[in-house]
Amino acid sequence: MNSFTGANTVFANRGIHAMCSEIIKFRKQLTVRPEFRSQSGWTNALNAYMVEELEKLSDTLEHITYNPDAAKTKDALEGEASDTTRTLAQDYNNAALAADNVLGAPVREWPLPWDLSGADPDLPQVTPETVPNDWARSFLVYLDEMFVAMTRLDSRCQPVTITKNESAIVRNQYLGTLYAICQRKGGEVNKSDIPAGTLPSQEGKTYSTTK
Repeated sequence: MNSFTGANTVFANRGIHAMCSEIIKFRKQLTVRPEFRSQSGWTNALNAYMVEELEKLSDTLEHITYNPDAAKTKDALEGEASDTTRTLAQDYNNAALAADNVLGAPVREWPLPWDLSGADPDLPQVTPETVPNDWARSFLVYLDEMFVAMTRLDSRCQPVTITKNESAIVRNQYLGTLYAICQRKGGEVNKSDIPAGTLPSQEGKTYSTTK
């Protein structure tokens, strides 16, 4: 089954679109790594990169979670908007986006811009043949499942933010699991011993004078 099966491909929420873009960028970098073709595992450097990107995804998730600085009335917000001395820095909410604090015009739905079928060479479906390392393959498939889960949130119909409950679900069920894979199965210390590095299925690619 295609690992993107079930994803909603057209929705309004700009925050979810942004999160999905980050997931795809991360995925593109991982699927080209030759380390994932190793049965034993992957390097400390690659593992550190994976952890760093997960933290960036976590940061984005936090910022698209609805969390206003304080309960401000519509009149108070309108007063701030007409204050000619006010700066964007004063309006900036370090905890989350404030775009959903004021009701605006209905937002347009936008399609996801990627071909998720596996035909795009930058977004291939992973298989035991292309990614022999079991935990690397599990990581990529679970990353895809997080992508699908983001597009299926009820908040996909909202303008920019998602609810705190949805954010907690994504953080605990997906980001937490992906982080655990890096901690328990990534890096040199967690590599498996592989006596036979070249498998019978790979013999056809080795040098032979009979070819």
